[in-house]
Amino acid sequence: MKLLIATATYNEVENVTPLCDQIHEQLPDATILIIDDHSPDGTGELLTEMQKSHSYLQVVHRTRKLGLGTAHKLAMLYCLKNGFDALITLDADFSHHPKYLPEMVRLLSSHDFVIGSRYTKGGKLDYPLSRKILSRGANTLARYLLSIPLAETTTSYRGFRRELLAAMPILSIQSEGYSFFVECIFRVSQTTKNVTEFPIHFEDRIAGISKISKKEIYRGMTTLLRLAVSNIARQKQLPVLPIPGALKCDQCQSEFLVPSATQKLCLVCGLRT
Repeated sequence: MKLLIATATYNEVENVTPLCDQIHEQLPDATILIIDDHSPDGTGELLTEMQKSHSYLQVVHRTRKLGLGTAHKLAMLYCLKNGFDALITLDADFSHHPKYLPEMVRLLSSHDFVIGSRYTKGGKLDYPLSRKILSRGANTLARYLLSIPLAETTTSYRGFRRELLAAMPILSIQSEGYSFFVECIFRVSQTTKNVTEFPIHFEDRIAGISKISKKEIYRGMTTLLRLAVSNIARQKQLPVLPIPGALKCDQCQSEFLVPSATQKLCLVCGLRT
């Protein structure tokens, strides 16, 4: 299986080197894709240096902070455009430990979608009590309002088979930031029933600062309500749009131009045309 392991970074200079080393230790034949949002702490510069000695590392340097949603959408399209058989995504701060990657790969051999779960039997979570309540409540709401057959719905420790990505309406996902993960798993559940989860210990980040904000929490709740209305109304699956590539961005020459309302959005530099 030709594997792509992807993560998005913003100010993760203390984590990227050990993260890449541990991913490579667990899956030595996998390609690692890191999408950096122009980190001011030097993450991008470090990644450029790492590429000189890490042949398995691919880096996309974005010219400004474009957010998690567009980064993960870019990873999905990168997987499809470059002939990978499966994509695994994870956070760059070690809250998703690379030691679980072999189990993710094993489960992907027989499932379209796999998620590392804090809330299935055996899962653990290192949040303080107030954030545990918020996280568990959001997952429970998403599970029941969106008819998702999984206990975990919001973490980004996920595995996708290529066939699933090709059948999903990736380019039609509207949400940005952390709420992208809720809409993404909703679209997964509309596309396939061959999904599973396995327990993980979600650990506090080793270094750096957590980036979730009150704005992201509000955005997540509004996204959940929008999708719940869609689910209750039994709206049909969104159309699967062609993978971009025929046109290049005028500014950065990227082929990752995607529809955005009446415009096209470049997932690399953020240019709208």
